Amino acid sequence: MTCNRPEHVSAPAIGIAGAGAIGITLAARMQMSGNKVTLLTRDTRTSTFRQDGIRLIDHEGQHHLHPEVASTFDTGNFDVLFLCAKSHDLPGLAASIQHLISNRTVVVPVVNGIPWWYFEGQGGSEGGRRIFAADPDGSLGKAIPWRQVIGTTTVITAEKTGRTSVVSSNPLQMTIGELTDEMTLRVTNIRAILEGAGISIRVAPRIRDAVWTKVARNLISNPLTAVTGATLDLNFADPHLGEISKAMLAEMLPVIDAYGASLEVPPEEILALGQKMGPIKTSMLQDLQLGRRLELATICDAVIELAEARKIEMPVVAAISRIAHFIDRRNGEAAVSETNATNDDLEWSQRTVDRRA
Repeated sequence: MTCNRPEHVSAPAIGIAGAGAIGITLAARMQMSGNKVTLLTRDTRTSTFRQDGIRLIDHEGQHHLHPEVASTFDTGNFDVLFLCAKSHDLPGLAASIQHLISNRTVVVPVVNGIPWWYFEGQGGSEGGRRIFAADPDGSLGKAIPWRQVIGTTTVITAEKTGRTSVVSSNPLQMTIGELTDEMTLRVTNIRAILEGAGISIRVAPRIRDAVWTKVARNLISNPLTAVTGATLDLNFADPHLGEISKAMLAEMLPVIDAYGASLEVPPEEILALGQKMGPIKTSMLQDLQLGRRLELATICDAVIELAEARKIEMPVVAAISRIAHFIDRRNGEAAVSETNATNDDLEWSQRTVDRRA
């Protein structure tokens, strides 16, 4: 199958690689707004998505759509390519879609944590420095030219309720920006596409400030909820858990400052916002309950890596991270044991042990 954009179509050809909760949400919203969207999935899943389509329940109601579906191994030509994968799955996804990135393709990685591109687009002695927790073997930096990347952070709460269905209960918000912090035409164009799809968009004057603000929210909630099983509201409202989250945030502040960045909102506002999120499961808690690998590398390990490089100690963050890693390993071992015993579908669990450890 070929996913080329017909010459007579002036609208941008948009590819969404990754059919998880975020990928399905973006595909649905963009298709609803009249964009030409292709959802890129693994070979084993394309037939299911072509037959069933995608279903999204959000604040506007229930939507059942049938976007174009293609395998990541198909040929194609995209103006904009959104990468919607867990950070530990991103190297594999990038390798499978590298042939889809032409010199005119704008790549928008919708990922959690400290991104592999963090030190790209900056001069000085650290320009181009690799963050090993985010890009262990350097494959992401090689597969995706940084000059074609638009940085982004998301505040999208979406939960997969089936192979092709998602529930998203809160308004969708994204922040975008060039890695050089310049205001460019392509940023304006991406903003228009996303705003047209009903997503609230902000262009960050300093995209790394936006990254740290999102990482702070993730770090003080995701691993802790994976350890405790608490929803977001309990994580911040419970006096015991709330104090742990507060301590983790306090440990982050000198790290952020050491890299010349700042939180976009006061720390107390981050803590207050967490209490207002309601009884929502974090993505990490959802992954744990579904037997998937936890997204600890970019949310926890990368922050600790950057802190250690500046000789900054993070004892609470490190302790919670270690416990989460232990739970993740045990969860993976249990998932493999059950799969071996029942011969269940590994793809539904989306779990591969050792390779991602």
